Amino acid sequence: MGTSRRAYDLLRGYVNHHMDRIRELDADSSARDELNEALNPGASAPTEAVSTPAATPIDQQAMARKILGVEEKATFAEIRRAYERLCKRSDPQKFVIGSEERKLAEDLHARIETAYRILSAEVPAVEKRFNNLELD
Repeated sequence: MGTSRRAYDLLRGYVNHHMDRIRELDADSSARDELNEALNPGASAPTEAVSTPAATPIDQQAMARKILGVEEKATFAEIRRAYERLCKRSDPQKFVIGSEERKLAEDLHARIETAYRILSAEVPAVEKRFNNLELD
């Protein structure tokens, strides 16, 4: 087996592992609905006969922390490090166009982006600029 095939299999296994972890989170709560609402605000109502209550910001933050795998007291640097690590490994560009793994990677990547957006919205702008070395 060639090196590129081994690398591809490792990436596929990594993406599948994290998708399974996120599916477990979905089974535990209505995380999929919350994240879809965060991705598409104002989208159509759920197709269920009973409407679900809107997610509170605390619920969204807790779910985002579970997705990124960071603790509640995590600093912005830790959140960013977890985000970058997950994005690098779940990059859809590393998979064959049209493959099932690429679709899973795209879904995982979208969830990671949403989780990071939710958590970084709570960080003060001064801390973000300082950690990114941006100056006024």
